[in-house]
Amino acid sequence: MNYGGKAPRILFGLLLSLVMGCNLPFLPAPPLTTAEARHTLDHWNPNYCKVQEFYGWYQPAAADTRLAFVLLTNPKDPAAKPVLSVARFQLLTRTDGNQEWFLTSLLSHSEGLSPRQGWDNLLIPVKIETPAVVE
Repeated sequence: MNYGGKAPRILFGLLLSLVMGCNLPFLPAPPLTTAEARHTLDHWNPNYCKVQEFYGWYQPAAADTRLAFVLLTNPKDPAAKPVLSVARFQLLTRTDGNQEWFLTSLLSHSEGLSPRQGWDNLLIPVKIETPAVVE
């Protein structure tokens, strides 16, 4: 095959598209704050889930995952006991290339040796709480 001197340009184009198309590991992940996580948990299903206490974060080996340990209450049922839960947040890349945190699962661990209960198929974007404008 005769490329007529275009081989270096083709090779450069392939390398450039590889670099531009990949998620570069040296780019820092956007921060995920406790306030953002708490706001997301309080508003994704307000009839069922309200954060009573936020215990803290766990950072697994995967850099794109954060686990939050929370105590949840059911605002519709004041007699119900609070439930210890683990909320999984994952950093996902949107189609426009921007990275965003999503709540992907919420599982209960307060039933002892019984199977875990909760939701493991969520895709709720983490929203930054905006204060209401007071006039």
